[in-house]
Amino acid sequence: MTEKQTKNDSHLGAIDGLKGIGACIIAFFWHYQHFKPQNGSPFFSIFPMSYKHGSFMVELFFMLSGFGMMLGYSERIIGHKISFRDFIVKRLRKIYPPFLFFTLVTIILELAYYHKCGTTFVYGNFDIQHLIYNLLLMQDGLFGKDWSLDAPSWCISICMLCYLLFYLILYRVRNERHGCYVFFGAALLGTTITLSEVDYPLWNSLVGRGIACFFIGAILCTIYRNREKFRYQRLGYVCLGAVIISYLVLRFKPEFMGDFRMAFILGIAPALILAVLFIPWLGAVLGIRPLTYLGSLSIVIYLVHFPVQCAIRTIDEYAGLGLDYSTKAVWLSYAAAVLISSVVYRLVIAKAAEKAVFGFFSKKETSPQKKTA
Repeated sequence: MTEKQTKNDSHLGAIDGLKGIGACIIAFFWHYQHFKPQNGSPFFSIFPMSYKHGSFMVELFFMLSGFGMMLGYSERIIGHKISFRDFIVKRLRKIYPPFLFFTLVTIILELAYYHKCGTTFVYGNFDIQHLIYNLLLMQDGLFGKDWSLDAPSWCISICMLCYLLFYLILYRVRNERHGCYVFFGAALLGTTITLSEVDYPLWNSLVGRGIACFFIGAILCTIYRNREKFRYQRLGYVCLGAVIISYLVLRFKPEFMGDFRMAFILGIAPALILAVLFIPWLGAVLGIRPLTYLGSLSIVIYLVHFPVQCAIRTIDEYAGLGLDYSTKAVWLSYAAAVLISSVVYRLVIAKAAEKAVFGFFSKKETSPQKKTA
């Protein structure tokens, strides 16, 4: 590995750290509301913004996904060195096994909860129709916004749509610069869809948010690749200053923020990513091993946290524990359960799940001896 590649890897480790933090904010703060804590959310005084605005980490997730896809695949797609089939299969191998596994776990837990309480936990639409939507990765966003099953997994369906558009765009352009022109148009289209506030299949805020953020992330990757052409550290500090000012405005004078979603998509999130990439000390902080490991678990954390919540509530109902979800002890127990479940899935279940899903449909190779027999 060259010195330049090593330097690049240190920058990208920080991106993994940022991804891990974002997944934890969604799982531990934003979606903690599923428990309906009786006397306020635990640690709210320390993390008020994570509880109030944690949902915007989904936008950050889309943006980082676009950045990663551009970094890892753009040259191969433009050069026609990877087929559409290989590209899609690679993406499905990464996200479909954990998605399917935790969807099935959610179904089992919801059946147990329904048997005890006569209703599902948090999300409705517990039927065969929505199960088919989920299995085809065409749930929330592609066919409307009917939250169902492991509902936080809705972003997976939008990601697959973005992957499709990403490949088709780069396969048809001559070079990366031309691709960025089209990405800019796609980001503008996504922003328009988001602002239109309509709710049609493939034309709704969920799809708009995903497309806008994904292709902004791809454009940020091009800026990162060309960083030696300008004083990128200065840009990094300007971006960091913009993020800090935005945070202070949102915390103390939110009426001056305007539409925070648009501000986050078009300014705050891109500035945060560039600051992490271009400021050495910030990249070093976010690139520490515990955070990068969280980043490697981010998709699993995102998919497992709702089944863990469903399991806790189901046990609470059957055992009559009467848990107080406002206590720090319950919050810490829940967070620990999510992290442990994520690690167990990755170390114990992941390979078996991938083999079960993709091996089931793969043809068995005939041994040379059988061929010559």
